[in-house]
Amino acid sequence: VETTRWTNPHCCPCCRLYGCCYIHSGTKENVAFSVRLGNNFPKSGVPITFRDVIYNGQKSYDIMTGIFTCEHPGVYEFQFHCMINKNDASVDLLRNGELIVHSFTTRQNGYITASGNTYVKLQKGDKVWLMANHGSNGLTKDSFFSGHLLFTE
Repeated sequence: VETTRWTNPHCCPCCRLYGCCYIHSGTKENVAFSVRLGNNFPKSGVPITFRDVIYNGQKSYDIMTGIFTCEHPGVYEFQFHCMINKNDASVDLLRNGELIVHSFTTRQNGYITASGNTYVKLQKGDKVWLMANHGSNGLTKDSFFSGHLLFTE
């Protein structure tokens, strides 16, 4: 895998010292998606299918199954923010069926916000999705799920 090194001397102390920074190193693989729930009413206990595509250029997120499939091994960042109306609910981020992040929830004005953000190392073929534990029919259309490749190792 070829990497691109940025050598901006004004970027950070690392770049000034060494002429490049590991954090600012890129790869040729570009993987990113961002999806919104839209007018979908998900069920509890199965992957939430976010159908409104904000960006899915590499088609790594399947809008029919609600599952992101890793094609390029590396470290990924995933984010989600779900608004839930009138129901108690929580949302989990899973990799291959195993819990990665249980949502942080807060209640305000009758809505629950379930959100999370994490970095996770994935191998080719790994699958990542969001799942509502209960109360999923209260998810609002503005709930979203995003992910992108940070770097390969």
